[in-house]
Amino acid sequence: MHVVLPRMVLQLSETPGGGGGGGGNRQRDPIRHAEAIGHDRATLPAAKAAAAPDRLANTETELPSILLDARPLASGNIVQIGLPVGGVTSGTSTGPGSGGGVGTGTGTGIGSGSGPGIGAGSGGGIGGGVYRAGGVVTTPRLIAQTKPKYTTEALSQKIEGSVWMELVVTRNGQVEQVRVVRPLDPGGLDNQAVAAVRQWRFEPGRLAGTPVDVQVTVVMDFSIQ
Repeated sequence: MHVVLPRMVLQLSETPGGGGGGGGNRQRDPIRHAEAIGHDRATLPAAKAAAAPDRLANTETELPSILLDARPLASGNIVQIGLPVGGVTSGTSTGPGSGGGVGTGTGTGIGSGSGPGIGAGSGGGIGGGVYRAGGVVTTPRLIAQTKPKYTTEALSQKIEGSVWMELVVTRNGQVEQVRVVRPLDPGGLDNQAVAAVRQWRFEPGRLAGTPVDVQVTVVMDFSIQ
């Protein structure tokens, strides 16, 4: 009996997913509110009150119109990075993270993730999670692979078919968060497929030249000839 080693198929989504993140300046104080110098000013002319019918209007002592210089609440006198919504009005803390952004993560964005985006994700964009290959996000390229083994039980039972897995190729080219989404032989060939794919190494996917975490689907076909 000859065992045909699995055919590895990398399936990709056509649309990029969300991502985000950011860090602060390593200060534990409450994060302050963002402030920018205001540019738009509004004048509020107050209309002259009409004379009461039972009074004589004094045209010689007519008061001038009142112009009030009002600023929007979001306008300030300085530029201060911070939270766009919420935060405190004093201090310089932008969070316990690092990288020049705002939050608990790393990078120039806002949030608990990493990168220039907003949220708990990575690489940029808004939200949490990882990207999907397609559009402006390039496909991770497989550069090293370990092939799974057929188990004795699967051979004796002549089990054939495919194991479908979702996984994340990190910005470092490693495999994380492997999840079987369409099993073939739970506890047998499924485990072999997961153990093998965890050892794969990739050239990571990129967004605008920057490596990002990308979620892909890998299909391993098992057949006996």
